[in-house]
Amino acid sequence: MVLTSQSIRSDGRRMMSSDGRRIRRRGWKLFALLGLVIVFTWIGWRFFGTQSEIPANEIRAVDPADQVSMPPAHPLEEIPVATIEASNDVAVVTPQDISTSSDPVNAPQETASMNDALQAVMAQVDTDPVSARSALTRILEDSATPPENRLRAYEAINKVNAVLTFSDRVLPNDPCAQNYTVKEGDSLSSIRKSLNLDCEWRFIQRINRLPTERSIRVGQVLKTPTSVFHAEVRKGEFRLNIFEGDGSKRVMVASYPISLGEFNSTPTGSFAIRPRSKLIDPEWRNPRTGQHFESNDPANPIGERWMGLKGIEPHNKDFAGYGIHGTIDTTSIGKQASMGCIRMMPQDVEVVYELLTEPNSIVTISP
Repeated sequence: MVLTSQSIRSDGRRMMSSDGRRIRRRGWKLFALLGLVIVFTWIGWRFFGTQSEIPANEIRAVDPADQVSMPPAHPLEEIPVATIEASNDVAVVTPQDISTSSDPVNAPQETASMNDALQAVMAQVDTDPVSARSALTRILEDSATPPENRLRAYEAINKVNAVLTFSDRVLPNDPCAQNYTVKEGDSLSSIRKSLNLDCEWRFIQRINRLPTERSIRVGQVLKTPTSVFHAEVRKGEFRLNIFEGDGSKRVMVASYPISLGEFNSTPTGSFAIRPRSKLIDPEWRNPRTGQHFESNDPANPIGERWMGLKGIEPHNKDFAGYGIHGTIDTTSIGKQASMGCIRMMPQDVEVVYELLTEPNSIVTISP
C-alpha cells in the first residue's frame, strides 16, 4: 500500500497529514509576521518620522510681510520707570516647567552669593533699568544660576523691557533705542529701510502705539531699535529668549514659554531664517494626515505666523521643514508636542515674527 500526504478516514473524508499541518502553521506565522512589520512601520512613520511641518505656500517670490495688512496694534500701557509693575502679558512658568536634570549643584555659599547678586540687581530695576537689564542678562547666561533664581530673573527681564523695549520711551543711557523724526514722504517701511533696521516695520508700529501703519505725521518723534535681534531656545526650560545686539554687549529683551518636538525631535545648533519663508496666515497641509488648511482658517494648527529655519552648521544644514510658528493648542506650551517645530503662544509669536529677520538674525537651539 502506498501512503500519500493524506490518508482516508473510515467515513471517507480526507485527513490532513502532519506535513500538511506543519505547512499550515508556517503560513499563519508568516502572515502574523507580515502584519507586525506593517504595524511597526506605520508606528515608526507616525511618531518618529521626519515629516515636514513647512506650509505649502512658504516659498514665494516676494516677502508677503510687505503685502499683508496688519490690524491695529494692541496698545501697550505706559509704565513709568519708577513704578514698573508686573504685566499680565508676562509669561510666568512654574519650577516644574524647568528641567533640572543637568543643573549644577551649588554649594550653600555659592547659592547665597547668587541670591545676593540677584537681590542687588532687583533693587536696580526701578532706579537704573538699563544697568539692571545688562546684569539680569549675565545672570541668565550663567548656566550655574539655579532654577528658582532663573525664574525670578526671567520675570524681572520681562518687566524691565516693558519700558526699555516695548514702550515708546527712550532712556538717555539706553544703547538699544533711538529717536527718529518723521519727514515728508516717510512711511514705516521707508523708515525701516532708510535706517537699515533689522526688524519688521510692524515692530515700529507696535512700540510707538500707532493704530495703523499710516498713523504718522511730519515732525513726529518715533522710537526705533538700534541693533539686530537674535533668538536662543533653551530646550531644557521650554523657553525662547530674544536678545538685541551681539557678543558681550548683547542684552535679553524678552523671554517666552514654548512647545517643542515630541520625543525630543527638535534639532539643536545654529539656524538662520530661511529666505522668503516668513508668512502671515499661511496655508498648511498636515504631512501625516494630508489634511489641508486654507489661510485664515481658525482651525489651522500652526496659527497665524510662520518663520522657516535653515541650519547653518555641518550637522544641521540638511534639516528641512522646521520653523517657529503659533498654535491653536495653547495647552501644549511647555511640553514636547510638535513634529519638531517651535510652537509659541499666538501673541508671543507675533512679536518674535516682527523681531527676527533674514539674513541677520540667528536662532540658537541648545539642549
